[in-house]
Amino acid sequence: MQQVLQKNKLAKGMHLLEVKSAWREVMGEGIWTYTTDIKLNKGNLTVLLRSSTIREELSYKKEEIIKMMNTFLKTELIKKIRLV
Repeated sequence: MQQVLQKNKLAKGMHLLEVKSAWREVMGEGIWTYTTDIKLNKGNLTVLLRSSTIREELSYKKEEIIKMMNTFLKTELIKKIRLV
């Protein structure tokens, strides 16, 4: 399966879907409702949030969020997180 994904260059899209699902599960519905977009590029997760208050609150927990997301994904997919 991995070979087919890589051969057809679908791995990036699959990773993004997994990360979006993980964000919703790990962060919960409260944070999910304020999330407008999620992007993943070379281990950098960018999350666009509608609330500056939530963005500020989460900025103090970046390392913890990375650890929880990677644990949920069962891989070290996320290296950095940027909240916008």
